[in-house]
Amino acid sequence: MDDGQWVTAVSRIGDPGVRAALVVQCGLDWVRPHRLGLRNAVDEALIDAQSRADAAPQITRVLLHNLPAAVGDGPEGKAMARSFAEWNHRLAAYAALLSVPPPRVERLIIEGGEAGASLPDMVDVLVDGCWSDAPRTETVLRIVSSPGVTTPLTSYDVNLDGPFSDADPSVHM
Repeated sequence: MDDGQWVTAVSRIGDPGVRAALVVQCGLDWVRPHRLGLRNAVDEALIDAQSRADAAPQITRVLLHNLPAAVGDGPEGKAMARSFAEWNHRLAAYAALLSVPPPRVERLIIEGGEAGASLPDMVDVLVDGCWSDAPRTETVLRIVSSPGVTTPLTSYDVNLDGPFSDADPSVHM
């Protein structure tokens, strides 16, 4: 995984001619703690693209729904699990807080015995009605739209209430 290539690829999503984008981040490297800077750079580029003053592109983002059992529960596996939880929480929070339509985030469900995701990490953009890598993108979109393969990430997936929300019992006393 080359950080520079990813930053360049996702920055293209902000170009005025881009009408849609597909971003797949299902590789286990995405949840390694030392990848926080790259995760942040990709997240920021997608927020910038969604915040365009003109017609913002429709962004579909595919992430893992769960970590495979192969990650294990050793120190590295626990660190990856923390990074995974933090990243999902942050994505759900920014989707809830943005004043523009957030990207559609689909979480790919992988079975416990699988070592990882079957989808390749990628970025593709739709310009003038054509995907830059149409065969691969159409395959991924077909898989993601199949029933039972993914589940959407929503703000309901995380607790955004805080200590003084309506969910806090002391508010009702």
